[in-house]
Amino acid sequence: TAPGLPPLQPADLAGGALSAVAEILAALLRRERTGRGARLTISMTHGAHRLVAHRLGGDPLPRFLTGGLACYRIYETADGRHLTVGALEPKFFQRLCELIGRPELAERHLDPGAQEQLAAELAAAFAGRPLADWLELFDGEDVCVGPVASLREAAASFGGATALPSAPVGQHTERWRGELGLS
Repeated sequence: TAPGLPPLQPADLAGGALSAVAEILAALLRRERTGRGARLTISMTHGAHRLVAHRLGGDPLPRFLTGGLACYRIYETADGRHLTVGALEPKFFQRLCELIGRPELAERHLDPGAQEQLAAELAAAFAGRPLADWLELFDGEDVCVGPVASLREAAASFGGATALPSAPVGQHTERWRGELGLS
């Protein structure tokens, strides 16, 4: 199939706007510290290339943080919900394994040849209990896990819709037209 258009412009926003914000803030900080200004040239193309630099040189890097490591994945629970695990550091993974009753799994934490088997064992463990049980078990523990929220849950966690103050359409039109000499 033909590639589809993304629902937003990643190069414009991440490669352009975010790069611009970072460079402008760095220039302001430099000016504050040294008293010297800066002339910035900000390229969306270069910013977008930085976003995908890991893919531009040939074979991509192993999928460490996109499912390649068992300690950094999303697992389904008994009730069909999902739990995120981001226990990259050994101390976090060791405690996670202790809490789920499988302390021996910690020995294979970053073993490249053991990741699929380790992920299968973790998946089997997490599938044995509903999400609420896991969250209760992990509450107050330093294990780097969290629930995957439904859209409704995610929206509710922010207290509903964000109220944005706005002027009625046309309220400032005549003033702006006057300032621009268009009235």
